[in-house]
Amino acid sequence: MVSYNYHETFVRGSDGVAERDYEFILLSNTEQSKFYPPISEYLDSLDSTPAGKAQYEQMLSAVMPEVVRTGNYSLVPSKKGHVYVFKNRNESVVSVYDFIGLTEFGCYTEPLAEMQWEIGDSTKTILGYDCIKAHTNYHGRDWTVWFTPEIPLQEGPWKLCGLPGLILEATETSGQHSFVATGIEITDKEIVPIYSPSKYEKLERKELLRRQRYNRDNQENITNAAYDNILGSGGSANARMPKERLVTDVDFLETDYRK
Repeated sequence: MVSYNYHETFVRGSDGVAERDYEFILLSNTEQSKFYPPISEYLDSLDSTPAGKAQYEQMLSAVMPEVVRTGNYSLVPSKKGHVYVFKNRNESVVSVYDFIGLTEFGCYTEPLAEMQWEIGDSTKTILGYDCIKAHTNYHGRDWTVWFTPEIPLQEGPWKLCGLPGLILEATETSGQHSFVATGIEITDKEIVPIYSPSKYEKLERKELLRRQRYNRDNQENITNAAYDNILGSGGSANARMPKERLVTDVDFLETDYRK
């Protein structure tokens, strides 16, 4: 099991560009792997059963008095990251499950072996492991990674894989996205399937990304429409979000959907 810190630059509504860090976990064996956000999976597991939903409501009730008193909404149990990536080496496919926007979720599969790597001569040490530098262009972004042959798994964070060793660090050239390993341990933790698979609409990869981008770029209008639906035409002046939106070059992990 490998834990990674994922650093992301993103567009946050009318507030502009922001940055955040999430923890992800990579579980891998010789046949399959799973890359996922552990807090989000825990909340997804609760949401998948009536007993779990009741447990979440109890958790929410326990923190709400403090949230109301302080206005600190970080106390509310919430998801940190959404994407799940499953790799199946026997079938040579990658399956991705992701959040699209508001209440929309999508999934898709694609071939596993799509990356062409250039392995360099540079080396450095990460978490005590000797690592080698490599480079690839994948779905619109140039990635530089560091992998260690000391752990001979052709694995890495997110979709990155296919090198003769585990990828411990990955950065794309714009600096908007990066993954850095923070810990490694041997575990017998089971690789469980996605919770509530029926809520994910099957899509083509680029279509899912285009819909994510549409929701991102129009989130004020979409949210205002949701408020109107709940509160009636016109909504609430206090609830409705501003219409201003900052246009930037900040984009997702994959950018080839724009072609």
